[in-house]
Amino acid sequence: MTNAEIEAFLTICEYGSISKAAEKLFISQSSLSTKIKTLEKKIGCELFVRGKGMRGIHLTEQGRKFLELAIKYQKIIDEMMDIGKTGKTPKLRVSSINSMGTYLLTPAYENFIQKMPEAVLEIQDMSTDSVYASMENGLTDLGFIVSRRESKKVITYPAFSEPMVFICPYNSGYPDVIELNMLDIKNEIYIYWFNEFDKWHKDAFGQNAIPQLQLEIMSQLEFFVTKNKNWAIAPKSVACGLAKDNKVKICSLAFDVPNRVTYCVYVPDKSKAGVIKCFLGCFKDTLLSFKNMDIDIYI
Repeated sequence: MTNAEIEAFLTICEYGSISKAAEKLFISQSSLSTKIKTLEKKIGCELFVRGKGMRGIHLTEQGRKFLELAIKYQKIIDEMMDIGKTGKTPKLRVSSINSMGTYLLTPAYENFIQKMPEAVLEIQDMSTDSVYASMENGLTDLGFIVSRRESKKVITYPAFSEPMVFICPYNSGYPDVIELNMLDIKNEIYIYWFNEFDKWHKDAFGQNAIPQLQLEIMSQLEFFVTKNKNWAIAPKSVACGLAKDNKVKICSLAFDVPNRVTYCVYVPDKSKAGVIKCFLGCFKDTLLSFKNMDIDIYI
């Protein structure tokens, strides 16, 4: 197998999407799929679960094992590349889901750089499975996720909770309070925000209800949510970020949707304790600065 094939596999795991991984690697989706099929042929098993109508990327049992080995392989490569580097510049590697990195973590990154100008900050978008695997193998120092996993090495605790709200084009005519029976799923922009939201969605609209538009990248949501009668249910932090230019309207929900709980994950490491503490302080300041967002802060 080649470095390019392993990089292709890791990038898909990191971004949780063939399309996003292909964009990151500057290749077509078909080329990326070919690399993965070639890799699977070489090792003699499928790495990803493939099924019609499946949302997101899911690893097979062999895929999860291969992910752990691929991350260890990448760590060895990185250590080889660092042999000639000197000095003890503090480094913090932060991984998070895309919506967190886009709307909540960016101000914290800026604040952290100002407080620790000598530090090196590495930022990555990752799926939950990839965050845990990367952290267990020493490639990530601090992560933010929305689904807990069992891990003997990784500490997981809730960072904050936020409500889900309705968003739509500003002049679309939707009322300020939305009833469930008002919603046409054909106009929905669906994002897999977290497990409990997906379960709620299936209960509310039916197991076989499939929105016409399903997205993963926040810039795509920003584009489509301003069109026609489109609508989405999103975390309030995302909604507030989208509503800043007055093209998107935020409405209340007359029905219950589970709050999104974001978890902080890390592996205890004395050498990283200082930079992690500094960053968490910057992140808490960011959360406190958001007014009228109904965020419950736990960190």
